[in-house]
Amino acid sequence: MPLPVRGIALSVLAALCLCASPDAAAQYVPPSSASVRVPTFSTGIRPATVGDDALALGGPVDPAEYLVGPGDVFVVSVGGGSVSSPPRQTETTVTADGLLIVAEAGTFRAAGRTLAAVRAEARAALARRYTNLPTDVALAVPRRFSVYVSGAVPQPGRQVVTALGRVEDAIAETTDRGSPLDLADYATPARFEVERRVALRNVRVTDRDGSESRVDLLRYYATGDLAFNPLLTDGAAVFVPTFDPTREGVSVDGDVDRPGTYDWRPDDTAAALAAVAGGPGLDLSGATIRRTRTTAGRVESVEVSLSEASTLPLAPRDQLFLRAASPTAGQASVVGEVAYPGTYPIESGQTTLRQLVEAAGGLTTDALIRGAYLERTARSEPQAALDPLAYPSDQPITIATFDSTVTTLGRLSGLGLVGRRYYVQEYVSTPRLSADVPGALRGGADLVLQPGDRLVVPRDLGTVRVFGQVFEPGYVPFTAGLTAADYVERAGGLGPAGTTFFTVDARTGRFTAGPEVQVQAGDAVFVDRPPTSDSPQFESLALQQENIRLQEERSERDAERDRRQFLLQTITTTISTVGFLISTYFLIRDNAN
Repeated sequence: MPLPVRGIALSVLAALCLCASPDAAAQYVPPSSASVRVPTFSTGIRPATVGDDALALGGPVDPAEYLVGPGDVFVVSVGGGSVSSPPRQTETTVTADGLLIVAEAGTFRAAGRTLAAVRAEARAALARRYTNLPTDVALAVPRRFSVYVSGAVPQPGRQVVTALGRVEDAIAETTDRGSPLDLADYATPARFEVERRVALRNVRVTDRDGSESRVDLLRYYATGDLAFNPLLTDGAAVFVPTFDPTREGVSVDGDVDRPGTYDWRPDDTAAALAAVAGGPGLDLSGATIRRTRTTAGRVESVEVSLSEASTLPLAPRDQLFLRAASPTAGQASVVGEVAYPGTYPIESGQTTLRQLVEAAGGLTTDALIRGAYLERTARSEPQAALDPLAYPSDQPITIATFDSTVTTLGRLSGLGLVGRRYYVQEYVSTPRLSADVPGALRGGADLVLQPGDRLVVPRDLGTVRVFGQVFEPGYVPFTAGLTAADYVERAGGLGPAGTTFFTVDARTGRFTAGPEVQVQAGDAVFVDRPPTSDSPQFESLALQQENIRLQEERSERDAERDRRQFLLQTITTTISTVGFLISTYFLIRDNAN
């Protein structure tokens, strides 16, 4: 083929190929002097990872909040819109000097600007470059950078965090990814004589431009508000201070979840500290907060409603006391044979037992009233809250004068080691209220409830449980007027090893020995056997117990024999002495005559 014809053919072929590819035809724009070399496009994006670990995100990145910096990886998408023509994507990384280079679109200043601003500028440039194709720019992988943590932390120094890392994350890196709440052991070095605590309400963050802020991490933990756990910037310095609770702390008590002493902040208010301590919400009508301050020997107190607490400033050594709208408000629960078992609101010292049952829909027809009882939870005084975020038990606190001296009374009682152990076990395991609960439910003297009370109403199965040394242990239908021996007979009779009959009261659990004890509804009958065992270990214990019993009996017999011998010797000695005195008397009288 002649050369001119060959050239024309190649030109026509190139034109046909260009027309056959709509993407290529559309993106053809005469190159300018500002254009850069177009890199090789790919149809996939590498997964978002940091090192060897997948980057865990808490949700979509907020473009208005996220600040772009060196190391951020962007993905650039051009074309697409159909199955036959997928988008072509490539990645570009913000350079060390803070520039974002987008092929065919230009170079943009990115460091320190929000993601929204950088994307808007890059998108506009791509739209001008590819006029007939859909284009987009998005953040693919957030960068990692260094921050510097110092103060009361176990491993101070440079820490690596992601661009989504917050103050809490940087501190956690110093504790092997634990929690900043684990820093209590680093608050008071050995060289300090005064107790100091970690001031997590005053974590200081200094950015590279010199601006400084104080972060209240405890308020973040209490409220979940991320405003109190802000994002970090490249190269920020984080300092975790300590404080002396006696000079730099503010104490909180009353109706709060976490009473204790907290570090004071320069902008502190009663409302802020109430939120940290887990007090009632500011919208709680009637709740009050009282600030007590001692200045130059004078004690001053100010009380405001909780809704006004944001205007009440605080100073070191202030004391706050929060009182809920209803100090007597509480809850009591009822389980068992009522229409609607559950927990119900009460007024301490006012709501009665029958009112609680009425609120629960009343007793069912199967309720065993004589077996009902009331539990009252009580415990000793709460310990000082060394950890402000140590949540107390969800059980109500009932403090009795006896509680604070329980251990001392045990030591001063003269009880032996075993006796004191039994004393403490029984003290903490007897929550039942010693009152006539069945009588109150039947219409007698009503009982006043306290927060945390729990009414238990068992079900009347119409049976008596008979077990132990009987031939047919199990449940026997209840018949009024029968004795323990009658129920044993109905359970197949006494077994060959049966010894003592016991009737167990359904409400009190009291054991009453004897076959002629009259059994009531819900009671149980147990027939004991001679000391024996079902296992070698327990057999050994039983033998030891039997040996101890025999030794005690032998000791008692020996002691009784010794007492008798002593008495006999005393009588003999007395008779001899009296005889000697009489003989001496007559001898003296005879000599006198």
